[in-house]
Amino acid sequence: MRMKISTLFMTSVVILSALLIPTVLAEKHIVVSGTWAWSASDMTSRPAGGNVHYSATEHDVFSGTFTGTGEGPFKMTLHPNGFFTGSGKTVFTGSVDGHSGTCVIMWVGNTKNDMGYWWFKWIIISGTDGLANLRGSGYCWGPGPAGVDMFGKIHFDPS
Repeated sequence: MRMKISTLFMTSVVILSALLIPTVLAEKHIVVSGTWAWSASDMTSRPAGGNVHYSATEHDVFSGTFTGTGEGPFKMTLHPNGFFTGSGKTVFTGSVDGHSGTCVIMWVGNTKNDMGYWWFKWIIISGTDGLANLRGSGYCWGPGPAGVDMFGKIHFDPS
């Protein structure tokens, strides 16, 4: 009887340990907050089919969870009904949650809403140095280049 209780206890400990391993190894999610502001340079435009297509280089300033600067190409289209669509890629250089390095952030968005605000989705696609294992995505909302509010969830994958 004593052997059965001991075996049952040890089996329970092994099963409980196995169930807790994913919790212990799970990445800590970080809630993103802050602002993303930008300006553009080297802008070109061309009309086509009632739209106007723009290409430029964006220069970014991040504050909050992401603190630093960025730069990269973007394209946007002004549609005949007055709203914009756009996409781009910025190479962020700075710090996130105490880790420094660079990461590439891709975004896609539009101004198709009643307020004419920019809304866009962003995702981290790669990183270097302290940001090499940074993963996550989110969205931004706001009046435009002077700054949009940045939201999302990120985490650092285990090495």
